[in-house]
Amino acid sequence: MRKVIRIDERAYKKLSEFSKEVQAKFWAFFTVLEKEGFLKKPFAKKINQYLFEIRVKHKGQWRAIYAYIGKKEIVILTVFNKKTQKIQKKEVKKAEQRLKEYL
Repeated sequence: MRKVIRIDERAYKKLSEFSKEVQAKFWAFFTVLEKEGFLKKPFAKKINQYLFEIRVKHKGQWRAIYAYIGKKEIVILTVFNKKTQKIQKKEVKKAEQRLKEYL
């Protein structure tokens, strides 16, 4: 089911700081997400009831956190360079705060 992808402007700004290769990989996943409405493991993972992450591996670990808004919209809430084994709690909290702005 086709979805509309929105990217939070703060996430977009951060994404534009990443290398062109990492940006290209994220855009490829955004396109699949838009066309299919979902991503499968190992490229995505459910974080909690509302949040999901996109996983990019390219000279490091990169993540984007997104959420579904209604039945037709997906919003990319935050993107970051993953530096530890577990997902950073501050990034999850940031995504939750931004999600509240969209609901």
